[in-house]
Amino acid sequence: MKYSAIILAAGSGKRMGLNVNKILFKINGKRVIEYSLDFFISDQNCTDIVLVASNTDYDYFLNNYTDKKIKVIIGGNQRRDSVRLALNSAVSNYVLVHDGARPFITKESIDQILVSLKDNDSVTLGVKVKETIQEIDGNRVVKTLDRSKLIITQTPQGFNKAKLIKAHDMALTKGYYGTDDTVLLEEFMGIKASFILGDYRNIKLTTVEDIKLLEVILL
Repeated sequence: MKYSAIILAAGSGKRMGLNVNKILFKINGKRVIEYSLDFFISDQNCTDIVLVASNTDYDYFLNNYTDKKIKVIIGGNQRRDSVRLALNSAVSNYVLVHDGARPFITKESIDQILVSLKDNDSVTLGVKVKETIQEIDGNRVVKTLDRSKLIITQTPQGFNKAKLIKAHDMALTKGYYGTDDTVLLEEFMGIKASFILGDYRNIKLTTVEDIKLLEVILL
């Protein structure tokens, strides 16, 4: 199955104390964003890559990532806005939406997503929760959640493009923002995501401590 890859790369490194966008930080001699780009460029099922940049990084991306598969666009103020803009540029009928700050992608995960998309309009990667998760109120634990029913959501997430566009249009009209695109499809179209078991190494670069983890993972 052919697909378009949307890579969200319009963030920054402020929360990590970096002076550059965190996805431009080098780990093991390679910029974080380049791990994802190289994967999708080499995947024959990927027809095109929509790389969503901030105004600050747009020229850098445009001048440095020139593979014929890549189209660089400027994103919106929120994640939802960036995905909606990217959908207008995606070529294929199916899209994989990926956080550029997640550099570890496996071919096995992508293949499983594509198989699931034959029967499902919304597919997410995720890993099962290992630790006990508890709900708190102030400094009191008020509820212990059943971790057997919980996952940590990952990207890429796969979608029927037409359905996702419709969900985004409805979310825009309602002024609704979700945490990711599976939430929009569930909220406005009643489509619940299919779950594919991901990989614990597929972490998102969020803190300085994650750099050390990724140095090992990406060896």
